[in-house]
Amino acid sequence: MLVLLMLTAVLGGAMAFAAGTPTFTIKKAQPTEAGYYIGADVDIAFELKMQYLSQNYTLDIELWNSTDKITTLDDNKVLPGAGNGGNYTYETTYQNVADLTDETGTHTYTIKVIDTSSGLLVASKSFSVLVAEESISLSVSWSDASQDRQIDVAESVTFTVYTTWTFVNESKSCSLYVTSGGQETLVDAVSITAGSGSATDTWSTSWASAGTQTVTFTLKDADGETLKTVSATVQVGQAEESASSGASWTDLLMQNIYVVLVIIAVVAIVVVYYMRK
Repeated sequence: MLVLLMLTAVLGGAMAFAAGTPTFTIKKAQPTEAGYYIGADVDIAFELKMQYLSQNYTLDIELWNSTDKITTLDDNKVLPGAGNGGNYTYETTYQNVADLTDETGTHTYTIKVIDTSSGLLVASKSFSVLVAEESISLSVSWSDASQDRQIDVAESVTFTVYTTWTFVNESKSCSLYVTSGGQETLVDAVSITAGSGSATDTWSTSWASAGTQTVTFTLKDADGETLKTVSATVQVGQAEESASSGASWTDLLMQNIYVVLVIIAVVAIVVVYYMRK
């Protein structure tokens, strides 16, 4: 009988050792987006792994900043512990979590898992949320009708304007204008949506005379305030021709210096020849 009791005690201890101490590990706690605009709600992907459980557990899952609790993500969440060999994984996405993006910068938050029966913290994990300022940019490219990158007088030139935006917190109704030859003209309406996006517009023109031309594209909001500008400078006609037409005699002399030297040498030989006769 004593041997049986000792064997039972040994086996019981071995089984308890094999079962292990219940553990709670947060495998994942992270925002679903790389960055957010000011005021955006955040979705948080969450995964909790539990091992060596012999009973069900009731947990509170809370979200904290460095000092205070922001919200309770799961309240009195009952998770099974008796099945699956005492192992269980809880996965979810907490959607539309507010008050995490009030200011720009990188902000750190912590998810805490608390056993409601004991009030003990059983797991925690920190993550960061990037909040960026609104960014709107303009860029421009051009192509001439002949596609040779040499603009002739009266040749049509098409400018393509790219509007790109990120971290915009609310949609904007904007307008794209072009200024050429001192005159501003509406190109198109541009709808900037919340979040990130892009738009493409084109504008074509030609010039009646050769020379350097500059066009400026301006993006304005509904109140007429300038959000962004970009300029492009192009050469119309052959710059070399206009420069040579006004060249001085010294420029012409330097351009033909070898011809001049040959002529001087020939004249010198002729003079010497006749002087010896």
